[in-house]
Formats: sequence, structure tokens, C-alpha cells
Amino acid sequence: MKVRLRQQSVTILAPRSVVFRIISSFGEDGLGTDAGDSPRGKDEGARLVRREGNRLLMEFHSRDGRKTYRTLEEVMLYPEERITFRHLEGPLHHSQEEFVFAELDSGTKMTHNGEIECRMRWLPGAGWTVARFYVKRRYERLVLRHMNSLKEQAEIM
Repeated sequence: MKVRLRQQSVTILAPRSVVFRIISSFGEDGLGTDAGDSPRGKDEGARLVRREGNRLLMEFHSRDGRKTYRTLEEVMLYPEERITFRHLEGPLHHSQEEFVFAELDSGTKMTHNGEIECRMRWLPGAGWTVARFYVKRRYERLVLRHMNSLKEQAEIM
């Protein structure tokens, strides 16, 4: 059973085009989430595996505490409006997310929505409990950390 993530938003004092360009660059041209420029250093990053127009196959490494997680995700770019992520491989059974970008007079409002699902082979039925009471909190904290990092990047450009 899927667990909805809490909707999170940040207001960024930068134009929507700049915010979208930074988040969708995934480390290209010195922007985005290149592992060496990550707020957590070389344990985090993104690698473009394949690109077909606005459909990307991305490998992400994200750190939570002492553990680094690897995911393979399909990323769809809807220029300047939103970006969606669909989990293909990694520690979760299912993850689907989106970032939506809204123009404001003072900049851009970036909002994250998503859902996750865990399955436990060794304890069927416990996946929802683990997702709801353990993974959800950690996932939301990770997303907020990435959103705040993007905010810092965009506001200095």
C-alpha cells in the first residue's frame, strides 16, 4: 500500500527559468547535483544514464545518515512547469514524485509531492508500517534538504 509524502514548498528568490534550469541540469555545465558539488560531498550525486528528448534515465546517490542509497529513475522534464520522477530500481518498491514550479512576483515557488511504497520479503504486510513510520520521515527530510540546497544555488546566480 502506498504512503503519500507531505507536500513541501520553498520560495526561491530567482526566476522560474533559472530554478528549472538548475534542477534539470543534474550536474551538467557545473549546475545541479554533481556529486562533487553536493552539500554532502561525493556521497551524493546524479548521473545521466540515457536521454531521449525530455525523458531521462538517471542514477541518483543520496545520503541519509551513514547510509548512501542508489536509485535508478525515469525523469520527465516539462520545461519550466514541472519535473516528475518514477522509481525503477533501488531500496523502495515504488516511488513517484514531482516538483512543480510556480511563478511569483518575488521569484518561484517550488512544491514537491510524492508517494512511496515499501515491501518486506521477510515480513509480508509490514511494508506499509515501515514506509509510514520510518521511511516517510527520512524521505521528506532528504527532499527538503535538496530543495534548500537548490534554493541556495538559484539565489546566488
